[in-house]
Amino acid sequence: MSWKILKQEYIEKNKWINLRKDTCKVNNTIIDDYYVLEMQDVSCVVAITKEKKLLLVKEYKHAVQKEILQLPCGYVDAGEKPLDTAKRELAEETGYISDQWTFCGVCAGSPGRLTHHYYFFLAENCEKKQQQHLDDIETLKVLECSLNEVSELMKKSSIDMTLATGLFLTKERREK
Repeated sequence: MSWKILKQEYIEKNKWINLRKDTCKVNNTIIDDYYVLEMQDVSCVVAITKEKKLLLVKEYKHAVQKEILQLPCGYVDAGEKPLDTAKRELAEETGYISDQWTFCGVCAGSPGRLTHHYYFFLAENCEKKQQQHLDDIETLKVLECSLNEVSELMKKSSIDMTLATGLFLTKERREK
């Protein structure tokens, strides 16, 4: 059952986020202050090299104030297709490219409060073709790992949900 939106007010709008305060009616209850964070969709890449190594990135994430192990990912720009974002981000973050792409699924990030979705792609036979092209605030370290190494790293390191979700969504394809 949908909630009826009675009023929407933007608290903050900038290049990073749009924070909205909704007043909603659910059954006979009025919720005066339901906050929603509008964010861009994200494309994530499970990238496997010709040598069957998985490409991961480790990057400092300020919200949690530590380095996080994750898949190469990036925000989908306005008018851009998620696959195009995945290809761009893989090349920018790692220097690798692939000509073998498979869509693996889409997941809502945190649908209770966030509007964005994560698109997952498998890129196989990746080859290093260029240097990284990072934004001014990015400090990514690229790791090439066997699946056994990834499993151990996931137990020891802080990871984000993209890594576990991406590996789950591509498991069947990786085993073939």
